[in-house]
Amino acid sequence: MKDKIILNLGCGTAKIPGALGVDRVYIEGFVDVVHDLDTFPYPFEESSVDEAWLIFTLEHLEDPFKVLEEVYRILKPGGQVFIRVPHYSSCYCWGELTHKRAFSSGFWLVFSHQGNNSRHYYTPARYSLVDLRVKYFLTYPRVKWHRGDTWNPHWENYFIIGPLIKIFVSVVQFFIDLSPQIFERFWCYYVGGAAEVCAVLKAEKGK
Repeated sequence: MKDKIILNLGCGTAKIPGALGVDRVYIEGFVDVVHDLDTFPYPFEESSVDEAWLIFTLEHLEDPFKVLEEVYRILKPGGQVFIRVPHYSSCYCWGELTHKRAFSSGFWLVFSHQGNNSRHYYTPARYSLVDLRVKYFLTYPRVKWHRGDTWNPHWENYFIIGPLIKIFVSVVQFFIDLSPQIFERFWCYYVGGAAEVCAVLKAEKGK
């Protein structure tokens, strides 16, 4: 069986195991393909890639819309793109000068053919949603599909504080998971905002 082609776009120094690292600057041991992700097209053939990973990358780029269109072009039919981006209510988002924008749980809907998509004419690229989560804390609980996450909660080993924080985070996360849209609309700022949006999208091609 032919090996999967996996791209870690904007990998920096945190490349996904087994992936080709792509970034604008060469970093030995991490970046395999040097390319500016704001420059199109990417140096990959149409429908040639099984997976693309954009882990805290889209917020650094000028046009995430065009990036996801280009990722759609290079993904095989049914190929998936794994995305982690800062939530708009996050202190991590606007605290980083290289960030250009923030995201909500509905950022991907312009690419959807599901339901009443009133913006379908913007693009021929079509994705379906495989998984979506608005996460309250960046490091806890773990994103179930993320490979090689090297971040660890700095408070986890504290004797009393760590377990109490875990309980609180778990309770808040439970209610966010019930409806990320209600969380965003009504109560996200009452708990200090969420940290990130995690999404897995599948390229719907050949239909």
